[in-house]
Formats: sequence, structure tokens, C-alpha cells
Amino acid sequence: MNVAVRPLLRAVGLVVASLAIAVLATLASVRAQAAEPRMTLRVGTFADNRPWEFHENGRLSGFDVDLAKALAARLDADVNFVEMPFAQLFAALAEGRIDAAICSITITPERRRQFDFTQPYYQTSQGVAAMKHSRLRAMEDLAGRRVGTEAGSSNEQWLAQNRARYGFGPVVPSEGLDAAVRQLRAGEIDAYVGDLPALLYRLLKQTDLAVMIRLPTDDQYAIALPLNSPLTPRVDAALSELKRDGTLAAIHQRWFGMKPEPNSPVTTVLPRP
Repeated sequence: MNVAVRPLLRAVGLVVASLAIAVLATLASVRAQAAEPRMTLRVGTFADNRPWEFHENGRLSGFDVDLAKALAARLDADVNFVEMPFAQLFAALAEGRIDAAICSITITPERRRQFDFTQPYYQTSQGVAAMKHSRLRAMEDLAGRRVGTEAGSSNEQWLAQNRARYGFGPVVPSEGLDAAVRQLRAGEIDAYVGDLPALLYRLLKQTDLAVMIRLPTDDQYAIALPLNSPLTPRVDAALSELKRDGTLAAIHQRWFGMKPEPNSPVTTVLPRP
């Protein structure tokens, strides 16, 4: 062999070896990525909360359910819904049993100190439901009356904050609107305080029950996550995308039969609280 050729062959050999190493490293990386399990987002919810989440024909349905699925798709993740009473959602977050909670959860100062929240995705108020034949026309009519509400909810907090002003009687816990309707009809409670959209949806076709009073509250719903969760900025960014591309507006149209109001949190990207 020509002596002058040897360095050239040696260089070619080094290039081939480098390429082989690079190919093997790439294949190893691909295999490692393929071996990584797809992320599953554990989402806690309470499935007696129409139209946000409820069971229909054996399946979990609702506005929040569609929202959670859309968010998981943006995060390239699967979603696993973990059902529990509303009052247990916050303990489940704190203990790490779920990654997020979505259940028309109102942002409150107390909750913000303990949990992360995404930007708001809905804005509403609260209302008071009662039998139509009742004499309930104003909050003053609730003096000494038994009032039902969801345990652990912002509605329960509102009642506690306004008890001295209106002189409510005992606050009776209700687990879901179906239970509240039964309690109203059985005379176990005189009124029920809940979020207005859920009340209007649940009582739409009822002939004996109605929303009698609308409360001047300004409630904003958001997704709750454990404090300082690494998922919080990712979920919030995905929520912004759903607002910008009209996905969240389409979900609103599906469940409320109308477009969201202009500049509402359904379509407007907002800062996190």
C-alpha cells in the first residue's frame, strides 16, 4: 500500500467511526424516548355538578370534562378523572393524589394561599334557589331559615361571611344539586345557595323550583393545582391556546347554547391570580 494513502484511509476510518457512534447514540435516544411512558394527568372532579361535570349514559360529561380533555391533548398527555366529593378535592391536591382539580372552582384569597391557580376561564355569580310557592323574595326573608349549600364551597364561605348581616338559620350541607333538590322538596331546607349557571341549568325544566334571588358576587373559575406545581405554567399556557384558537368558545357554545360574552374569560387571555 502506498504510504501516502495510509493517512487518508485512517481519516476515512475515523469519520465512519464517528458517524456510527452518532447513529448509535440517536437510536439509543429514540429507544429511550419510546420507552418513556406517556404522561397521565390525574384530574380530580365531583360528578354531580351540571353542566360542568356529570354522568350521562354511563360516561362523564360536561363543560369542565371537555376542557380537561382539550388541555390534556395540548399537553400530549392522557387524562384520568378521579371522582370524589367536592370538599375532598383540596385535600387530594395537597396530598398529591391528583395533579389538578377542575370543578367550577372559584378563586378565593384563602385558596390562593394554599394552591396554584391557572388564569380564570369563566366568570359568574351565585344564586338562591327555593320552592316557587315560598315567600322568599329577598335575602332578609332568609332570617332564621335553613339554608343548604355544598360543603367546602365558596357558597358556604359566602354564607358564613354574611350570616350576621342576614341572620340565616342553620347551614345544612348538601352533596350535589340532585341532593339539594330532594332536600328542598322534602322541606329539609328552605333555600339553597349555589353557583348561578349550575342552578339555572339544573332547574330549567322544573315546575316547582326556581332561582329566586341572584347574589351580587363576582366569582371566577380556574383550575387548581398543588402549590408551586411544575405543571401550573404548562397548563396555563395550554389554556391560553384554547382561548386563542376558539376551542374554549366552542365548548361554551356546546353546553350553554350561545356564544360567550365579548371580553369574557372564556375568550380573553388573562394573567394568573
